[in-house]
Amino acid sequence: MILYDFEYERPGSLKEATALLNETGDDAQLLAGGTDLMPNMRVEVVTPSLLVSVSGIEPAAPEKCADGSIRIDSLTKLSDLVDAELIQNELPMLAEAAHTVASNQVRVMGTLGGNLCQETRCLYYNQKHDYQFVEPCYKRGGDCCYPFPGNDRDVCWAVYMSDIAPVLIALDAKLEILGPDGTREIAMTDLYTGDGLNPFTLGAAEIIQAIFVPPVPERFGWGYHKTTVRGGLDFGTAIIVIVLQLAEDGETCCWAKIVYGAVGQGPLRPTTTELSMEDAVLDPALIAVAASQEISPLPHHGFNKGFLRENIRVYTERTLVSAIECAQGKS
Repeated sequence: MILYDFEYERPGSLKEATALLNETGDDAQLLAGGTDLMPNMRVEVVTPSLLVSVSGIEPAAPEKCADGSIRIDSLTKLSDLVDAELIQNELPMLAEAAHTVASNQVRVMGTLGGNLCQETRCLYYNQKHDYQFVEPCYKRGGDCCYPFPGNDRDVCWAVYMSDIAPVLIALDAKLEILGPDGTREIAMTDLYTGDGLNPFTLGAAEIIQAIFVPPVPERFGWGYHKTTVRGGLDFGTAIIVIVLQLAEDGETCCWAKIVYGAVGQGPLRPTTTELSMEDAVLDPALIAVAASQEISPLPHHGFNKGFLRENIRVYTERTLVSAIECAQGKS
């Protein structure tokens, strides 16, 4: 991989990294594992003059806090997240989601924080615009959205592809964010704007420092599914995450959350369908139809809206069955 010339700094702490980002401004980029940033630099999606690498900072191991929540360092490698005994025992859905990311080589390099902050993608945006694809799109400062020419200038339908973000949203995770003015905490859902042009609410000099996942309740069930063209390596065609809690009778749903990934500018939730599941005995087939009709998946990477909606319907039903059986102790 041959890149243009740029400056490189390797601070010894996240606080130093934040200071460097703040000092340089928008022309600097944070480099963790680099599995998203470096390919984007290669095709000149981004061209920072300074890379601030946090690769020399050793992440803390996942730990259980006094309140029962799990703290996970944002610099934790995805491979370590998969293998961590605490994660496997307490948050197996998170370990499974991390295991679906790309290949083992990517998981060894990629970090949890980097996976959450990966750029949105589309086939036109993620191209080297030099001979075949010459004109830049809106997201790259151009005059047209070439995949969707009818879009207004402030509308970008690039798709957010993280495999792990839907899981952390479903688990009510919170993020500890470090910036020039100290730390702040936000809900995982508040990280995303739903705007393909500017998908994150982070400031230019802010870094996700840690993720906190609260303890799950009794009779908790989960299901996770990722559709891909191949078994590994690929970004998701659609990602489906369902969590729920059953009442003592083992049949009635107390509450449920459904989160979809890789089908929108950010993670999507069919909130009306979720509300209909409260205090009800669930019919997975009916729930799947309702949820798939409630959201509007974005066509992406050769998959049209009809295919994505049907994929979501089929796998929502199967994933919900898995979540119910998990809550009933059958799996």
